[in-house]
Amino acid sequence: MNKRHSQIILRPLITEKSAAQMEFGQYTFEVLKDANKVEIAQALKEILKELYPKSNTEIISVNTSAIRGRFRRSKRHGRFPKDSKKAIVTVSGDALELFTA
Repeated sequence: MNKRHSQIILRPLITEKSAAQMEFGQYTFEVLKDANKVEIAQALKEILKELYPKSNTEIISVNTSAIRGRFRRSKRHGRFPKDSKKAIVTVSGDALELFTA
């Protein structure tokens, strides 16, 4: 299956823990459930090339984790959100400006 880089990396995940990891060059993204580490690294490399053509940022490693959809209660009914996957990407070089607001 041919996937574009914008289809593989869905969105950045910003939590307290991921914000603390940014100081060490680790960035967290929500990715497709069936994407592997190589595809994630290539997709992020393409995104960085488009956004920062003169940057010397280099991807060191990609760690992935499957996230189970937990039971959520409503007034009458419960539901299960979809399962997802997150990737923690370790980067060397310049800091990414994707997360600063």
